[in-house]
Amino acid sequence: MIYQCSGCNRTTFETTCPWCNASQVPPSAELHPQQLTPLDPSFYPDFQYQSKGLIKDFLGKKKEQAQLNELLNNVLRKYAQLKQPYFTNFIHTTRETSSGGSDVGVPGPRLDGVYTERELFREVLIRKGFDELEGLPSLLDKLLQTTSFNSVYLGFSRELSRHIRDDLAETLRSWIEEAGTTFRSDLALFYFYLWENDISFPDVQFNPQAASIAGVPLMTLAAFQNALKFCESIYFDILVQRLGSQLEHFNPNRFITMYLVDAMDGFQFEAFLVEIFQTIGFDVKETKKTADQGADLFVTRFGKNMVIQAKNYTGSVGNAAVQQAISAKAFYGCDEAMVVTNSYYTKSAKDLAATAGVRLVDREGLQSYLDDYNQKLIEVFQAEVEEAG
Repeated sequence: MIYQCSGCNRTTFETTCPWCNASQVPPSAELHPQQLTPLDPSFYPDFQYQSKGLIKDFLGKKKEQAQLNELLNNVLRKYAQLKQPYFTNFIHTTRETSSGGSDVGVPGPRLDGVYTERELFREVLIRKGFDELEGLPSLLDKLLQTTSFNSVYLGFSRELSRHIRDDLAETLRSWIEEAGTTFRSDLALFYFYLWENDISFPDVQFNPQAASIAGVPLMTLAAFQNALKFCESIYFDILVQRLGSQLEHFNPNRFITMYLVDAMDGFQFEAFLVEIFQTIGFDVKETKKTADQGADLFVTRFGKNMVIQAKNYTGSVGNAAVQQAISAKAFYGCDEAMVVTNSYYTKSAKDLAATAGVRLVDREGLQSYLDDYNQKLIEVFQAEVEEAG
């Protein structure tokens, strides 16, 4: 099975995150529900028998495993029935996937009369027959995380399907050219997609037991690390070829430099950001120039919506821009919020953004977007030359 780590957002076939655990002292060998989210809820540790010692295992393992299997089958059946529309719609309407450990353990009304949407959602499910949530209050949080992970994977699958070729190296190259450095965090998703869709390549071997046995990885860690090295070599080659192409086809009259960005006014900067995000593969929608509730434009990719606040400044960007992005995210119900500037941020703005989960793109970050944008211009120029020749 495949898991997503909530700590680093990477995907892995291991039951503990190889990247996060490498930095822990001592590393945790136990699968924590907040650490790794399986794509399939049948791989929750709640449904796997935990050894109680040789004698107790001998006396009660078979009976307890049968009880766990019955519980699992009931949960999976009800989850399959209620996943659409209840779980998915709850995530999309509230933008919630994680409780943060503050859920009330016992469902039902209380004297204080204050209820979170998650509590109300749990009651909706219980009244629909999902009574397991009364005995396993943490199960709701896990099912919501899995639903969210499923949503990410579906968006990833739609994108990846366009890159499948007859050869593994060609497939990886096509995907990495578009994905950029995200291949490092999504590589397990890539191989899971191949396995799930029965796409075979001579160099790829999967463990058939991984589909049914918890703890058995789809690929060995060594094989996965070798695949990561292979992808890194492909990415390195892409960068080298891009630089060579830039040196050969550079046309200053068609390129956008940071100095040109600095000369733009606010409206021109917003319009240019629309071009940038569209060019690098996002669906973009501008907001009206009045009453935009702190939003300058919206971008969408992999099924996730992000609101962007654009600040073309000569000085540092402070808390106000971050607060506007936070308000716009809540007002429009977006998954993420971002502030983009051609300048830099104050320390307080960075602290507020880190607390609120707002992505900040400063002058250096914007330069990387410009590099991608200019690279796309090169590719268009090359295509035009080839067509003319």
